[in-house]
Amino acid sequence: MPISAFNAYIDESSVARSAAAQEYLVCAAILEPDQVDMVRQELRPLLRPGQIKLHWTDESSSSRRRIVQAIGALGPMNVIVTHLSERQRKTERFRRKCLEVLYYQLADLEVYDLTLECRTEAQDKKDRAHIVALQGQGLDRGIRISHRRGGDEPLLWISDIVLGAVNASHIGEHQYLEALEQTIYLKQSTPESLVPTGQNERP
Repeated sequence: MPISAFNAYIDESSVARSAAAQEYLVCAAILEPDQVDMVRQELRPLLRPGQIKLHWTDESSSSRRRIVQAIGALGPMNVIVTHLSERQRKTERFRRKCLEVLYYQLADLEVYDLTLECRTEAQDKKDRAHIVALQGQGLDRGIRISHRRGGDEPLLWISDIVLGAVNASHIGEHQYLEALEQTIYLKQSTPESLVPTGQNERP
């Protein structure tokens, strides 16, 4: 089994881009193994009293500025994959499309240890079945996934904040993404993603 040069911590977001279009996004925050404890220690003080985890939608503008500045200074390397589609209620298929592209990108970067945020037990089981199926189709068999609760793993907060900044940029609040731009190593769409047609649908 290959030794992972980096660890990745993955979160996702689904958001309407227009009356007709929605976008699913996944982000992997990539860190060297010897960085992870230090970065956790830097992230925990960003919590407000009584707060369990950082979550973009729960933060005020001033908190967002403070958090983005701190994460930008920590310098994680972020990989983002997006899928633009017509609006639909069910998004699991779009999540799988994004994760498939992300897994291959991470394998190319020799990132094999991946942590996703827990959802339900059934959904986590489907995540594991999905990656096994992809490995049967050629994905590097060294890729390993685990699931952690967001309140237990501060490193998952990074991807949440990065995707929050991406989504804020789509509604004209560009300052957050500009502060994190240097940390974004790669941003790409899935092969089946629609071509953006409106301002708010920019990739």
